Amino acid sequence: MRWIAFLYPMMELWSLIELGARTTAGAALVWVLVAGLIGLAAIRFAGTQVLARLQAAQREGALQQHLLAGDMALAIAGLLLIAPGLISDSLALLIMIPPFRGWLGKLMGLRGVKTGAQFTHSFSQPQADAHARSEGGDGVILEGEFQEVDVTPAKIQRHGPDGAGRA
Repeated sequence: MRWIAFLYPMMELWSLIELGARTTAGAALVWVLVAGLIGLAAIRFAGTQVLARLQAAQREGALQQHLLAGDMALAIAGLLLIAPGLISDSLALLIMIPPFRGWLGKLMGLRGVKTGAQFTHSFSQPQADAHARSEGGDGVILEGEFQEVDVTPAKIQRHGPDGAGRA
């Protein structure tokens, strides 16, 4: 395992040197810059997708567990694209393709890396959830306490230099 940590950067460097030798150094530089920009765009897109889905889950009261699997995979692909080298770029492209993403998840032994299925998790308690379903409700119960606060602020008494109070 230590050898992989040592050899991987060397292989990435070698891939860029080979790209520059087979084409031009400018082409290798353009490849690294364009891949980095695409990586930044992928990370930005994944971030906005996560925020939008979290807001929708907050409105609906249900969290989709597959939400992070696809969007986090896109963010990881973006990070791999930012790292200079052809090996990381190739791996990032494989991660961006949904069938390969599921295959890589199975290869790595990850559970729950689904590309098409949707799982939901309710925020309510199981007993209340079952009761709401038997009543014909939507299964989401939000309970809480509130305290009414006076909306008009109290007047603050100020004291002048002579000690006389004024309102």
